Amino acid sequence: MGNMIPVSRRDALVTDPSRWVFNRLAADYRHRPPYPAALVERLLALAGGAGARVADLGAGTGHLAVPLARLGARVHAVEPARAMLDALVAAAEGLVPAPPSPRAAGLGRGLPVVPVHAAAEETGLAAAAFDLVLLADALHWVDPDRGGREVARLLAPAGALAVVVPSFADTPFQRALADLVAASNPKARPRPPPVGQLCAVAGLPPPRTETFADEALLDDEGLAAVIRSLSYAGPALGPAGLERLLEAARALARAHGGARWSRVLTLEHTRRSSPDLLGPAERGRGWGPAR
Repeated sequence: MGNMIPVSRRDALVTDPSRWVFNRLAADYRHRPPYPAALVERLLALAGGAGARVADLGAGTGHLAVPLARLGARVHAVEPARAMLDALVAAAEGLVPAPPSPRAAGLGRGLPVVPVHAAAEETGLAAAAFDLVLLADALHWVDPDRGGREVARLLAPAGALAVVVPSFADTPFQRALADLVAASNPKARPRPPPVGQLCAVAGLPPPRTETFADEALLDDEGLAAVIRSLSYAGPALGPAGLERLLEAARALARAHGGARWSRVLTLEHTRRSSPDLLGPAERGRGWGPAR
């Protein structure tokens, strides 16, 4: 990538921490519930199994990078917010390096998670080097044209793209909480991220869709931390407005018998190769390019 300093969708330099709201959210972000094991295992399978090379764009504090590494993937965790990346590194401490693999030659020097302080649109990573490029709860922060070109550059010939989009499940508590947040911030109902545009720019077939359910029971502190971590809640409201929202959310949890944080995780994935280039396990399960 030469000597250029990576910039984001909004042309914010990664070297300017004041432009990255998530530098202020890292401590709360770590309190978000983990992704379900079934989703992590599915992503690893899409990558090709243990030893696969994964570029996690917008990796945050490592909610997918770390569990993927635990299962044997070699993950380059790309994150523009330095505080988030520092939290990711702390979460990855103690991980045992994966065994040497010819597929990972020259990548990460054997470390299971390699932190990369960069924007998703301009990672500085090696071209055609990754079996899976992943964006989880991050695409809405990425320019789909520049990001799509970077995905195309990063993917190996048989590589796959996976986009994970979380949304509130249709439960009484989550519906009421969504209404509370929307009342506090009318812009709190974000549009769906441009997955189709990203795939088209990357030269990939339309994606297939799978869904995963996830639920965690949060105590008052956990609920407050998760709400503060939402970009359209914590940093978007002033201190007084945020405190009013948190107080109402705690009361709502009590009225519903607890804060059951229920999500639907939509996984959209596609692959640039033909089924003939897939491994036996994926061919046997019918995985391949979307039709």
